[in-house]
Amino acid sequence: MCILKTDAESISDTPPIQNRLRLANERIVGDPSLTADLLDAEAHTLLHWARAEIERLVSQTADLDDDTAWQVLDPALRTLRRYIRRVARTSAQADDPAGMLHTLLKTPPVYEEA
Repeated sequence: MCILKTDAESISDTPPIQNRLRLANERIVGDPSLTADLLDAEAHTLLHWARAEIERLVSQTADLDDDTAWQVLDPALRTLRRYIRRVARTSAQADDPAGMLHTLLKTPPVYEEA
């Protein structure tokens, strides 16, 4: 059985995109201080959401060379880090942290154009 990939999936398999994805994930998912205020289950949910958001951001740089891509990604990842930290703190302080987390993740951050 042959599985065909979409253009987006083919692009995301290229080494430059995979490298960007790996580095971007390390910056966010590799920082335990971002979710330190949450219990493990909520932290897992937030990091799962963050990985999907990182993949979306990186995929938007598919047509860019690495220097230009990082000029776009760096400020977006800073915004994402601030958003994750704010969501984690707000959720941890709520009576229902999991419910608050899901509510807050329905309104993702707004990224400024580079």
